[in-house]
Formats: sequence, structure tokens, C-alpha cells
Amino acid sequence: MPEWSQTVPATVRREQIVSIIERQGFARVQELSRTLSVSEVTVRSDLDLLAEENVIQRVHGGAISGIKSTAHSPDYERALTRAVTEKRRIGNAAAALVESEMAILLDAGTTTLAIARALRAREDLRGVVVFTNSLTIALELGVAEPHHITVVVTGGTVNYKQRSLIDPMGDMFIGSVHSDICFIGCNGVSERGFTNSSLPEVTMKRRYLDSAARAIVVADSSKIGKSQVIQVAPLARVDMLITGIEAPPAELEALREAGLTIELA
Repeated sequence: MPEWSQTVPATVRREQIVSIIERQGFARVQELSRTLSVSEVTVRSDLDLLAEENVIQRVHGGAISGIKSTAHSPDYERALTRAVTEKRRIGNAAAALVESEMAILLDAGTTTLAIARALRAREDLRGVVVFTNSLTIALELGVAEPHHITVVVTGGTVNYKQRSLIDPMGDMFIGSVHSDICFIGCNGVSERGFTNSSLPEVTMKRRYLDSAARAIVVADSSKIGKSQVIQVAPLARVDMLITGIEAPPAELEALREAGLTIELA
């Protein structure tokens, strides 16, 4: 087997398995063994563990998506358990774009939460102002040193599932803000554009795009090639997509050919 297959941490390998199952709906043990260059025994062991955690469901010959695995706006706690390592890498890559004295907009979501955590760890930053409609992100950054990051919450109506603030009143404040960069998430990235399954969340995301000099979308690999019911923005409206190295190469190539700049983390 290739040397890399022996050094990939088990947690990363299992995230890759979940990502494959989510994209395809079903994956066979033999297919996962070939794709990941590990033995079928290892794959079965990983699938059994993931099934015990209700991340996937075991079926004869392989596995299908499980209770915690869904493309349709998963509950926040469930989303926190998915692609943890990949989201951390995406968060670090996004946070590296932020400089001292910048004003940034941080959308609600678990991938943008990873950005917040990476920003909090950057001791070199000074005078950064973060505007967010995420209650979780506000609490995460609210304990940072005052000279490091100032957090401003948008206000609005609480969306329990996403721990966010939305309409009514959710986007009024954002209309008066101009930021250097906005970071937004989405449920789907395809040639159709950036899409989402929640209209109230889409309204906030669009307002973020209108209020920023530079627009960055962050999405883990399970969102690439997917399309949801509501378009957030066409590909041309966004300056860059940051996603994980696990994203399907064919889908990435199609997006690049459509003119999208992509950074892999």
C-alpha cells in the first residue's frame, strides 16, 4: 500500500469515509479500501465505529448515510461532529487572510466557528473588529483580550437550530456596516453557484456579501458538488472558496473552469 496510507490518522481517515458516503449516498467496503489504500478489515472497523456513533448506517457490503449525516441544514450539534479536522484546517487558512485593524463579517456555522477559533489563537492581531450573527462565535471570541478582537453582534431573532440571529430585524444592522472581508458558509457549491436550504439564513448571507470588500466562502468537502434549493450567490460574486483537500477533484476542476478561485486547506 502507498506509504501515506499508513500515516494518515484514524480520525482523518474516518472523516474521509463519511465524506465519501455523504457524496454518494452509499459506499462499499471494497471501494473504500481502494480509495483510501487501507485494508478491508480497517474499513470495516471504521464503519462499525461510525455506525455506533450514528454517523453512518451499516448495510450489507458497506454503509449509507446515518442519523448525523445529512446535506439538509443539519442541527448545530450534529454539524459540530462532522469533518472536525478538515474544518480546523479551513479555519486556519481563512484566519490567515485577516490582518490587524481589519473589520470582518463572520457568518453563522460550524466552519466559520473554526475561523473564530483560529482568530482567537492569533496573538499577533490587534484592533480587529468582528461583526457576526452567530451567538456561538460571539461567545467564542468574547473571551479574547480586548485589544485583540472586538466582537459586535448584529441583533435579530434567534434561530435555535443554527444558534444564529436572523430576520425579523436580523439584517438591518449589517446594511450600515462595511467590512474588509466577509466569511460565509453554505450547504452546497456547484456550477449553479453557492446554495443553501434555509431562506432566513440566505438573506443574512446575501447582506454579508453586499457589505464586504472581499467575499470568501468556506465549505467542507461534503458540500462540493452539492446544490440546495436557494441560491446565495453565483460563483462570480465570490472572490475565493476555501475547502478541504478531501474535495472531489472532478468537481473542483469544473468549478475552476467556471472561473472560481479555490484554496485547498
